[in-house]
Amino acid sequence: MAPYDTVTDTPVLWQAGEVCYNGAALCQGRKDARIADGHPAATGNGQWPQVTERGVSMRSIQAVTQTVWLALFAALLAVATACGAEPGGGSDTGSIDRTSGTPPSSPQGELRVNLSGEPPTLDPNRASFAASVTVLQQLFDGLLTFQPDMTLAPAVAKEIPSLQNGGISKDLLTYTFKLRTDVKWSDGKPVTARDFEYSIKRMLDPKLAADYASTYYDIKGAQAYNTALGTEAAPKQGDDATLARLRDAIAVKATDDHTLVIELAQPRPTFLQLMALWPVYPLRKDVIEAKGDEKWTEAGNLIGNGPFQLSEWVHQDHITLVPNPQYYGEQPKLAKITLFMVTDANADYAAYRNDERDMTEVPLPVVKQVLANPEQRKELIRFSELVTFAYLFNTKRAPFDNPKVRLAFSKAINREAFVDKVSSGVGKPAYSWVPPGMPGYDEKLGKDLHAFDPAKAKQLLAEAGFADVSKLPPVAFQYANAGANPIRAEFFQSQIKENLGIEVKLEPMEPASFSKAVNAKQFQIAFYGWGADYPDPDNWLPDIFGTEGSQNAGQYSNPRFDAAVKQAMAEPDNAKRLQLWGEAQKIMIEDAPIIPLIYRERFWLAKPSVKGLVTTPKDARIPGDKFLKKVWLDKR
Repeated sequence: MAPYDTVTDTPVLWQAGEVCYNGAALCQGRKDARIADGHPAATGNGQWPQVTERGVSMRSIQAVTQTVWLALFAALLAVATACGAEPGGGSDTGSIDRTSGTPPSSPQGELRVNLSGEPPTLDPNRASFAASVTVLQQLFDGLLTFQPDMTLAPAVAKEIPSLQNGGISKDLLTYTFKLRTDVKWSDGKPVTARDFEYSIKRMLDPKLAADYASTYYDIKGAQAYNTALGTEAAPKQGDDATLARLRDAIAVKATDDHTLVIELAQPRPTFLQLMALWPVYPLRKDVIEAKGDEKWTEAGNLIGNGPFQLSEWVHQDHITLVPNPQYYGEQPKLAKITLFMVTDANADYAAYRNDERDMTEVPLPVVKQVLANPEQRKELIRFSELVTFAYLFNTKRAPFDNPKVRLAFSKAINREAFVDKVSSGVGKPAYSWVPPGMPGYDEKLGKDLHAFDPAKAKQLLAEAGFADVSKLPPVAFQYANAGANPIRAEFFQSQIKENLGIEVKLEPMEPASFSKAVNAKQFQIAFYGWGADYPDPDNWLPDIFGTEGSQNAGQYSNPRFDAAVKQAMAEPDNAKRLQLWGEAQKIMIEDAPIIPLIYRERFWLAKPSVKGLVTTPKDARIPGDKFLKKVWLDKR
């Protein structure tokens, strides 16, 4: 996933129990359902070809392991399209029946809900934060999509490619997508395979610097093109002719208006799940070239193919969505969605209480009050997520370039107190990164190493050369000044002062500015979260903590971790693969580039009039935002 929108602690995508999530065989207790999918947040250090470094060619590997790969692939594909999940996985859902009543025959009513901040972008290729994804899921449809039970379904594609229908080649390297012929853009022009080809290649353009580009490095030619200009630390020269040649070499080709062929450099059993994500939504080349990379997403310029279209974007205030009359699928039930950008959670909650909102996130200070109120409890929407929040270190900035200092800060944080006092009992203390309900979750990992122990924390500081904490470089904590983030920041500040005697300067930032600062690695310590794009460790480790990971905001680097990632990414045996992921996570947790803090829960309220709401493990900023076209308002 994408990083969680640390603006308001909501996910770019994201949950747990005895069910299959995101097409994963995560059905606990089922001996035949142990293989989990997950999006390959692949990096230069996490590729299948690394096996060739053992002196075996990829061709010979495919020949030797064909049966193993086919078995793994078939199992993953089967659960991706058949194994279901309970929507929402709620742990304390209100008593209101959200399914009763008769939906309107034509769009009616206005849903009013808060995004809690300005979306950093509405460009699908560039987006990585939850507020953006919430909106993009209304404006665009991809080739594939996720159903409410998080299994895959065709969207713009006529069917899901498979070995059986010839959409996937026998060597598992070529995917052929056949498109529907009735899909139109919001201006009435047909959506074609060329729109997908353009979007994928644009997303990989090194000049665009898309956060999710490395996720698609399994496409032949993708990594060579995306890395052609090097990195900020080690830039390369690349002329336009060279870039054009590399772009044309990417194995993504529209062979006609309704056929898209993608060739992979190596097998990736979870590639279909990747093709359901927002970075590869179709885009209109003519619109972007006419309006420019920065202006084409404005209201009046943006052309989408989703159930809604962008009517207004009043920056820092609100976004208005209205039904797209050209939409090919199920027509929305709402006449309007207004997405506010109020950063004060208490103000938004007050607006809900004053009937100016239809849904709201419950501010942490009033959680217990809501639970004690029978009427409000009826309106509760509460469920667990595949989401972890942490304090993130920039490991290239002193004093956090020293792992003993990082671990000292971690051991100075009382997580139980955080959950009880700051989060009002909502959530679970976290000592490692991969959350409960995920393959690869290890309940014991980090519990001793990161346990609250101020005396040990001071000892670690002394071992790092800072027995006198006044000799530490200044420490600053950056966070998005929205929602409950100020409370979380103050908790961190007070814990470090009380337990280590260190003053921490708090630096609140406007939400969109904070998101950009994290992406640009312009911070010292930040409040950070991650939610699953897919429930698999390969979505949680390589791209965030790999040396070349495009989401590695903390700039963590350890060759041992990178090596473990390479092994895990190349391992076709699922049991061994999960073991290798466990080893990789253990290395990272011991290095403490983060302070794991809490495994999150959603805790929202929705008016009794809100019907048709379907929450899922992949909800972004707003519960149910994947299927807002199904929502309607019963004002009786």
